[in-house]
Amino acid sequence: YQRRVRGPFTLFFFPNSIHHHTATIMAALVLRIKFPPTYPLIYKTLRVDANFSVSEAVKFIADSVNVQTLLLGSEGLYVPDEDRWLDDDQPLSTYESLQDVEHIEFRDKHSKSDAKPPGVKEEKNCCIIV
Repeated sequence: YQRRVRGPFTLFFFPNSIHHHTATIMAALVLRIKFPPTYPLIYKTLRVDANFSVSEAVKFIADSVNVQTLLLGSEGLYVPDEDRWLDDDQPLSTYESLQDVEHIEFRDKHSKSDAKPPGVKEEKNCCIIV
């Protein structure tokens, strides 16, 4: 096979065994994934097929890090930098911003979050000593 890097995607070319003049193209995203505190790991960087839907990516991630038994059935991918959930039926390739975010979160959609509501910024406390 051949491997080429183009921007955020790594393209893999696998020669088709029947027709040698054709190739299968697989675009891969390299994602840094943060897991819930109840999981046996905190972060993991994985190469995920950009053509996967978000729900397929969730299953692939769970299989890759061997946490299938911890799944509740309501897990999804959350982008904290944008304060939004990725749609389960959309391919990862439709989210161009995934290449620029620090990490995405693998978490239960119904869990309580420490994320602030949209538009609310974190306050920094500071003291003035006179």
